[in-house]
Amino acid sequence: MTPALIPIPAAGRWPADVELWRVELSLDTDTAAACRHLCASEIARMARYAQQADRVRFAVARSVLRGILGAHLGCDPAQLQFEVGKYGRPSLAKHPGLSFNVSHSGARVLVALSAVRAVGVDIEAIDSSLDWRALLDMVCAPGEARRIGTVRDFYRCWTAKEALLKATGAGIGEGLKSIDVTNSQVPPALRFASLDELDGYAGALAFGL
Repeated sequence: MTPALIPIPAAGRWPADVELWRVELSLDTDTAAACRHLCASEIARMARYAQQADRVRFAVARSVLRGILGAHLGCDPAQLQFEVGKYGRPSLAKHPGLSFNVSHSGARVLVALSAVRAVGVDIEAIDSSLDWRALLDMVCAPGEARRIGTVRDFYRCWTAKEALLKATGAGIGEGLKSIDVTNSQVPPALRFASLDELDGYAGALAFGL
């Protein structure tokens, strides 16, 4: 059974052409049932994950993505062909103007889509035991660490940065410390919105202007 797609309303936080959904999944789902729409290479990739939970997250996220894209384009989701950029970001071979992004953590998946502008999304399950202070030097721009005072602040910062970098097509190693989301210093022509309604999780959506 395919998990339900739950739309996240923009509520003025991002342009109307940007669509965002969340999916809540069961990590003990039979992976065979989660493989709807997946191609042979995706099934092989799923099988390489050692943990059942990781296999389920990957299978559900990719299957849901294919379903969304297929519905948007009016085609069979299983027939979509992906290309992968330098940093692993997928795009559709025959629809380069369609921007989409996926993130998953714990038992949640986020999917963003726009036919008008670049999008990036990130979600992280909040671990209250995380030694986040030890990570500030690795993550934060000069001065940014002073404005982060709680574990939730740290996760909000992290997810915003990752969403922005994913929107640019870059990996997270390409500029975490060059972005100061607490002081609105973000990549040119991009904005972001933190998703504070995700209980137990931090999330962010980045989008082009």
